[in-house]
Amino acid sequence: MEKKIALAILIAALAAAAAHAKIVTWFGQDVSVRDKLRVIIGEAENDVVVAMDRFTDYNLADALIFAAQRGRRVRVIIDGDKRNLLTGKALGDHLKGGGVEVMYDRSQSNLYDRFLVLDERFVIVGSYPFIEDAPSSPMTDLVVIDDADLAKQYLEFFDFIWNLTK
Repeated sequence: MEKKIALAILIAALAAAAAHAKIVTWFGQDVSVRDKLRVIIGEAENDVVVAMDRFTDYNLADALIFAAQRGRRVRVIIDGDKRNLLTGKALGDHLKGGGVEVMYDRSQSNLYDRFLVLDERFVIVGSYPFIEDAPSSPMTDLVVIDDADLAKQYLEFFDFIWNLTK
């Protein structure tokens, strides 16, 4: 229930932030969303957080590892129900081996989120899943929002989920 309330607050904040934020949208049929993500993660100047319901894409995992190896704090939350999938667990171990902090959401609610926050400034949300076959789907999108106030709210929500997983 707390997650639903927090999510509703974030949605309202997103609408308010849109009035003054710089927003770019990537649609799967127009660009390689995976390549765009790899670039923006690779250019991160500060911390990176990721909350993802499913995560099996080693290309994106390697981009996060690269950020961690460049001295960025990188934290990833993956839905706990997915942790028993062979690929998800193996990828989590791969991330951890590369210096990324990984937690599995084990709260009573499933993690349905798909968002990233980079540099305490950029919020990336959308339907694009971090799974191996996602790049072949033109039916995905990501919205990149350059707004420090919104990023702060997402970081607070991320920390809320992170602390539930302990």
